[in-house]
Amino acid sequence: MNAMDPSFSNPYQAPVAGEPLETEGVTPGQAGTRGARLVAYIMDSLIGFAVMFPLQIWGGVFKGFPSEMKPQGFPKSLVWSLGWIVLWIALNGTFLAKSAQTIGKKLMGLQIVMAKDGRPASFERLVFWRFMPMMLISQIPYVGALLSLVDSLFIFREDRRCLHDHIAGTRVVALEKT
Repeated sequence: MNAMDPSFSNPYQAPVAGEPLETEGVTPGQAGTRGARLVAYIMDSLIGFAVMFPLQIWGGVFKGFPSEMKPQGFPKSLVWSLGWIVLWIALNGTFLAKSAQTIGKKLMGLQIVMAKDGRPASFERLVFWRFMPMMLISQIPYVGALLSLVDSLFIFREDRRCLHDHIAGTRVVALEKT
């Protein structure tokens, strides 16, 4: 198959403005679309940022911004990372425990299930196997950012499972619209 063939579809092509996020026509239980997962991630990130940013201002992270701001040393950055973990669990814990969803996934009609049998993943699986390993890996200087990028790029594989999904044995599926 070549790119000149009218039936050729490039899965890596950037979306066109105004196109739907591929959520229409998705069968419940089918892998969540890349677009829906991205929007859910952005929602979760913005919610966390809205809470964490004022705390970081209060905690002096941005003292001297922009000209005299100093990078946080290892102990402080680790404390803020642990704070982010606590915040993430505080924001999403109830949703994760009840329905295996973050706030963003709930809003986008997505759920995290076990890859082998489709059952909703347990709270422990989601926190200790899906979230924590990548959060800790991301803290490794220089290498952590690269590994986090690799984790995200796994979504472009055919099964749409990120590295954190493989670590936890999970996948993200679309739920039936109610």
